[in-house]
Amino acid sequence: MAEAGTETQTQVDVVTPTQRRLRVEVPAERVTKAFTQIYREFGRSARVRGFRAGKVPRHVLRGLYGAEIQAQALSGIVEATLAEAVREQGIEPVSEPRLETGELNDGQPFAFSAVLEVKPDIVLKDYRAIGLERPRVDVGDEEVQRALETLRDRSAQLEPVEGRDRVEDGDYVFIDFEGTVDGESFAGGTAESFPVEIGAGTALPEFERGLVGMERDVPGSIVVPFPEDSQEPRLAGRQADFTVTVRDIRRKALPPLDDDFARDYGECDSLDELREKARSELQREVEAFQNTRLHDRIVEHLLEEHDVEAPPSMVERELSYLMNRAASQREAAPPDAPEPTTDELREELTPQAQRRVKASLLVGKIADAEAITASEDEVDARIDAIARASGDRAALVREQYRQDWARASLRSQIVSEKTLEFLLEQAEVTLVEPVEKG
Repeated sequence: MAEAGTETQTQVDVVTPTQRRLRVEVPAERVTKAFTQIYREFGRSARVRGFRAGKVPRHVLRGLYGAEIQAQALSGIVEATLAEAVREQGIEPVSEPRLETGELNDGQPFAFSAVLEVKPDIVLKDYRAIGLERPRVDVGDEEVQRALETLRDRSAQLEPVEGRDRVEDGDYVFIDFEGTVDGESFAGGTAESFPVEIGAGTALPEFERGLVGMERDVPGSIVVPFPEDSQEPRLAGRQADFTVTVRDIRRKALPPLDDDFARDYGECDSLDELREKARSELQREVEAFQNTRLHDRIVEHLLEEHDVEAPPSMVERELSYLMNRAASQREAAPPDAPEPTTDELREELTPQAQRRVKASLLVGKIADAEAITASEDEVDARIDAIARASGDRAALVREQYRQDWARASLRSQIVSEKTLEFLLEQAEVTLVEPVEKG
């Protein structure tokens, strides 16, 4: 510490593993300078009858603006000296400070304390060579064939049906329809040239079955009972009457699986090459799914091996995120689904929030120990990928990630992913035969 009375004095006390109390003593000289500066600023802007601008005496300013001057002095001194104390003591707060201030008087020493939440000190145990099991999965010929058939189906052309005017199973039809419930139309119940693939299951089964046998350009009727769990509450459990006219009937024309198909749609020179390409892609998908599961197992191992206390403010922020996410998911739930109270939801999600915070602290500590970072190029590349996947919201996404907090959050996510991948690379992974389902 510096010589008493000349510089700001600081002292830090450990309250809990995640709390620190900073005691700050500000010398009288610094308090005087702060008040002098504030009086000068008020004097320049104050307009007081009988005095020129900048020439208003202190006692007059104090009488007119005393409360404001006192508040600005207190705020300025605490903000500046607390920031200095935090840097000096090497503290990284994860919450806003809880302040305990004494009386502030011009020309007198001033003392205050601030209670701050911090990340706990974590002593890492050995995190290399974590024992993991990876089920052996070999992509078979049937999986490869299904992938090729999917590609073939996506490459199909819709060709007009000739020689018949009635709808059959497997047809791809374009229809006009108007639906009513109890004689009243409803949102989404009317459309023109609406595409339906008969048998694909994209429409309600009763609606698809009703289309089979209908004749082109001849209006018909279909009665459709909506299920109790319909996403549209107004229609749940009710019956709708549809007037439908088939405007066009087409069939999918699938290209043959041959070398030409491989060149045209698979960017390969032969069908055999396309098969191997599909097999490799499927194998990568399987391994990516397994890696995600193994990452989860790594986190479980870290939590089992380390006793970590989660800062309450970090848990509260994570809990708020989880509750907002749950609220969004409930919007898509059936109308009769039970809805927990806020207190019930907090109680249910708090353990998950605590676990996620502890996991984040552990992975972050390992990232620091291994100097794992995310470069600006990596962050930019991830933003580009998110924007491309966002379609017409790409510009909005890019604008969001121009904000410092959003970019910092994305950077932390990338570092976490790289750290888990590092731990997986260092793990002792044993290949095991998959457990057969009984």
